Amino acid sequence: MSVQNSNMDIIIHNMILHLPCFVSIYWAALLLLNKKSNNRPQNIWMVLMFVLSACTFVWIMLFGGIDNYKLYYKLDIVDITLTLFIFPLLYLYFWALNTQKALTWKQYIWFLPGLILGGISAFLYLRMGEEQSIKYIQTVIENQDTYQFVPGTPQWLLYLVSLQIYYVVFFIQIIAVLSLSTLNVIRYRKGVQNFFSNLEGKSIENNRAVLIGLFIFLFIGLVAAFLWGASPEVYYSSKYVLMSLTGVCIFYMGYHVYKTKPISQHLLHTEGKLPTEEDEPLEEVNEAHRNKMLPLFNRLIDEEKKFLHSTLTLDDIAFELKTNRTYVSRIINEEFQCNFYEFINRKRVEFAKELMMENPHLTQEQIAEMSGFTHASTFSRTFKKQTGLTFRQWKNR
Repeated sequence: MSVQNSNMDIIIHNMILHLPCFVSIYWAALLLLNKKSNNRPQNIWMVLMFVLSACTFVWIMLFGGIDNYKLYYKLDIVDITLTLFIFPLLYLYFWALNTQKALTWKQYIWFLPGLILGGISAFLYLRMGEEQSIKYIQTVIENQDTYQFVPGTPQWLLYLVSLQIYYVVFFIQIIAVLSLSTLNVIRYRKGVQNFFSNLEGKSIENNRAVLIGLFIFLFIGLVAAFLWGASPEVYYSSKYVLMSLTGVCIFYMGYHVYKTKPISQHLLHTEGKLPTEEDEPLEEVNEAHRNKMLPLFNRLIDEEKKFLHSTLTLDDIAFELKTNRTYVSRIINEEFQCNFYEFINRKRVEFAKELMMENPHLTQEQIAEMSGFTHASTFSRTFKKQTGLTFRQWKNR
């Protein structure tokens, strides 16, 4: 019985250690099977999952406390290279949310640290030879607090590259990815709100969830790096907690990436990227053009009630006015101090109030549909945000 329990414990422990690898392979395979229907961010995430599955497999080997130092130093090269590929791919995922443009050298340059440090490490290990490489790894692991390498030797250079410089690059990438990813999610939301009157199915919540997962994932990475720097013994003893949390985090992010729906097919004349008023070079809307456009815009909204179309976009308005969406966006921003989404939904809520006054027998669902909202829940949230009251509270008053 004790032998069976011991075997079961080993199986459970191995499953926990392999959880991030299994989860990464699962999402990579699922996205690969759906490659034709994926958007570009999902394809980037698919590549990330393949890289992460290889990384987590290496981490499993390293977390296991390898006694075979011959294998350890070879895995160390793979770990240095691929781990520093994770962050560029995370950056590219969030970057691709806002553009359809091809990758340029500015994006590819993110991969240089991993290639350079991995290449230098491989060269130095080859320079030292297998026997010296094994001795170096054994010294680093077993005598962390006491080892000293002679400056200028391959061992000293390898320690400098694979530990000190590696961790500096690691932390810089974390800070850069977190900052740029947050900005890209904010930019994505602003772009969607400046173009669509209805945000249902535009994956704003999914992108926010992926960003939250990214913060958690990088926090786990920082904890792992800190524990290794503090004590390898603590590092190895905490492996089950760290790997299980990593697996759950990867699954959480992968789920929301998989649920993300492409919106590029909804955008007209976007010139390859999601529109925001900051992205395009805007000419000043002169007074004559404003005086011409504003009455036409108001007639389109107030008399023809275009805001009642649930799928209304900024390009629809620009097409009706025979002008560029840039001018329409600027008019809304400057005249009404809000974006397109907020403006249209203000009109819808005002119309809903009139409907309730004239037809008190109508239900919330009927009011929502007649006012241009796709769902009663969206109408309820928007109504309370703008009036400070729920539908029933306002109706009772």
